Amino acid sequence: MTRVARLLVLASLILGGCTTRERSNPLDPRNSRTQGGLVGFNAIGADGIVDLQWAPLLVEGVLGYRIQRWIPGGTPLYLGSADYHSDAGAAEDTSVINDSTYVYRLVAHLENGDSAVSAPDTVTPGVRRIFLLMAGVPSFLRLSPDARDVLFERAANESYLDMELDRKSGLLWLSAEGSGNVIRKTPDGATVGAVIQTGAPGDLSVSSNRGLGWVVSLTDGSVLSYGPNIDDPSPQRAINSVSNPRVVEAGSADLTVWVGNEDGSVYRFRAQDLVQTHRWDLGAGLIRAIALDEAVGGAWAATRSGDIGSLYYLNPADSGSTLVRTNLLNVADLAVDPMTGDLWISERGLPNQGIGRLSVITRSGTLLASVTGIEPYGIDVDPSDGSCWVTDLLSNRVLEIDRSGRTLRASLALQTPYAVRVSNP
Repeated sequence: MTRVARLLVLASLILGGCTTRERSNPLDPRNSRTQGGLVGFNAIGADGIVDLQWAPLLVEGVLGYRIQRWIPGGTPLYLGSADYHSDAGAAEDTSVINDSTYVYRLVAHLENGDSAVSAPDTVTPGVRRIFLLMAGVPSFLRLSPDARDVLFERAANESYLDMELDRKSGLLWLSAEGSGNVIRKTPDGATVGAVIQTGAPGDLSVSSNRGLGWVVSLTDGSVLSYGPNIDDPSPQRAINSVSNPRVVEAGSADLTVWVGNEDGSVYRFRAQDLVQTHRWDLGAGLIRAIALDEAVGGAWAATRSGDIGSLYYLNPADSGSTLVRTNLLNVADLAVDPMTGDLWISERGLPNQGIGRLSVITRSGTLLASVTGIEPYGIDVDPSDGSCWVTDLLSNRVLEIDRSGRTLRASLALQTPYAVRVSNP
């Protein structure tokens, strides 16, 4: 054997002696995946219940499982007085109070007297429904009440253009520009009713008290209404008097329909007969968003020219328009808190820069709070407490922000969420 060959053999023996064998036992502390703990344990909150899920261990010597629960900062206590069977993979806790936060942990008891535990999982049960649209993988999905888990995800062939919620029936309206369809889904994700064909649909709005959906038809240059019969795909009425319509907002308590166009004008119509009652010409730029202040019959309108925009308050009582803010950076959405009349403003800023802003102001324009360092897009006001749910394109999460600007919750990481609707049935 040559000297080179002897060196190669020696090197292989040395390297072979240092190789760490793969630890296949999930309870082995040196297992690279589990580190000896239980993985896959998940607590999911719902209305008055927490579902507990885990994957049973596929090893010998497991006697059974127990669940520990505690409140943040408290002491872990066992639920029940006996183990679940060694083949069990799910349990329920019905002794919870909605909107209270709990921490859970799974414990496996072993024949040798040892035990293995999972990482803790935090959950807040409740009745809140959170619906999202995602673009990374085009889909419609629903989150758990605390936004920590995905309850379901319905894939789509293309990203939806818009989503609106009928807060009376619970139905969601979704428009897809490429297919030219508007569809409706139940809170559990099922598609119901007839598929509406509008050419290329644009913005959506829903009159929740009447079950009517209003759709901007980009193909026809009109605004069409559908419903309340969800099995009838024919438009019931049409607004054809607005050139280049872009945005529609329909009232529920205030029986009006507002339309903004690409030329910077906003039109107000009576819902019962579609008679035009007002028109405001707000100057250069298109109308990017409208939000109704139904308690007093007014509306907010955001214009945009390039990436810069302005915010106006429109008052039908005197046909006036008040310029409230200028130099807004790429306004993405507006939402009014119906309890206070305050307005939430989503300014995306330059894409992919994280220099956007979420603000809340009073009717008079006084700033109450502002959140920066994010890239906000779609927003909705939580009807239970007036907080704002916002899709953040920077973190790929949906955030709940309270009226002081404090982040209350953050969802799990998602794939480009861009629209959100929240209800508390």
